[in-house]
Amino acid sequence: MNIFEQFSLQGKTALVTGSARGIGRAIAEGFVAAGAKLWLTDVLEAEGTQAAQQLGARFVRADLTRSTEIRALAAQVAAEETRLDILVNNAGLDRVILLDNLDMNSFDEIWKVNARAPVELTSLLLPLLRKSPGASIINVTSIHSFVPHPGNFPYNMAKAAMAMFTKSMAQELSPEGIRINNLAPGAVETAMNRDVLADVGYDNFNQWIPIGRVADTSDMVGPALFLASDASRYVTGTTILADGGYLQNLVRYRLDSVTGLSTSHRA
Repeated sequence: MNIFEQFSLQGKTALVTGSARGIGRAIAEGFVAAGAKLWLTDVLEAEGTQAAQQLGARFVRADLTRSTEIRALAAQVAAEETRLDILVNNAGLDRVILLDNLDMNSFDEIWKVNARAPVELTSLLLPLLRKSPGASIINVTSIHSFVPHPGNFPYNMAKAAMAMFTKSMAQELSPEGIRINNLAPGAVETAMNRDVLADVGYDNFNQWIPIGRVADTSDMVGPALFLASDASRYVTGTTILADGGYLQNLVRYRLDSVTGLSTSHRA
């Protein structure tokens, strides 16, 4: 197999959660282009159905805050597939929550979608994943599994928990030939966070992110394709940051803003 063939998903079956729009939709499109047979799931039925029709995929509506619907999703995939090669736990939920006006119902919903549901779904789909000659699980986490974002502590906590789940399962599942990794986006423009990006200011993000721009959802496709494909067959238990260098932003000024700084120097 040459290097280009290693990136092919031909003959592989994938399930992507939260795939009606945003990062999940972009990853789904990339997987189909790479040859995968695709299952989509989302709570957004109209958008998910439309996406499935456009991509030639199967769509199952599922509310990932409900175990009954997670079990029904897994059962439907198991009823129609003999194996599952790729599972992308992408679905996410984010709300501004402060400790001094804590709404535990919202906290629980964020935790269920971002942490509990991926664990439950992965467990339910293990029999299908074990039948793959080289299954790959991709957990879409966030740079906020490393660095907190103010006003979002439930989201930060859930993503950090998912990152540790990945590390733990790499030890548990690797002997069975199942790989599991994190894909951690930085600032990506999606319907979920477009208002926040605008409020904080695109110019600010452009300064804070070394690459100089907020990501498009298509920027997540390449890293996801790598993790899903045989090209990453020796990669497990790790995190790929797709953040434009945003995590390295402790010094928030540009090189050209430092007074008297020269681009050349003498030893």
